Amino acid sequence: MIFTTVRVERPEGTVVASGVAVVIEAVADGAERVDFEGARPFDLVMVMTTQGVPSVPLRRRDTLFDERGADPETGALAKYRVTGAVETFDGDHQEALCERVVGG
Repeated sequence: MIFTTVRVERPEGTVVASGVAVVIEAVADGAERVDFEGARPFDLVMVMTTQGVPSVPLRRRDTLFDERGADPETGALAKYRVTGAVETFDGDHQEALCERVVGG
């Protein structure tokens, strides 16, 4: 489990929020995952906001950049793509299924 903040970008590269407090937790089912071409492995994670719903709520296809943690393989900020549905729980927090591309 990783406690951090993220910058949220829309597909066009527009930053819509920064400093969004989240918890990132690995989805542990033991399955190795690769993209549809089999070329790039990725880790499946659940990202949960910890301080309510952001002023600009997360949505599918957003890209989240970890503002504190680096990808151990590249040294760049870790990057997560929101690939599943984003759930909002009573205005309390959001949960999003994301992919972290290994080395990407």
